[in-house]
Amino acid sequence: RLIKAHVATASATTISGATERIAEEMARELLRDKSFRAELQALVRKHFSSTMQSLAKNGRRSRGR
Repeated sequence: RLIKAHVATASATTISGATERIAEEMARELLRDKSFRAELQALVRKHFSSTMQSLAKNGRRSRGR
């Protein structure tokens, strides 16, 4: 059981590290693409703006109570 548990832990650690490296490389490749980067920036701005508007609405409601 001890060996089986050790092998399982080592395998999970190895796969986790490999997955992280693959994700980092994919992110680097995607961010090199100017159109993808522009789309990502637009998406982030859109969601940030809507989040800020929601926070502002909630703040006005809290002060109005």
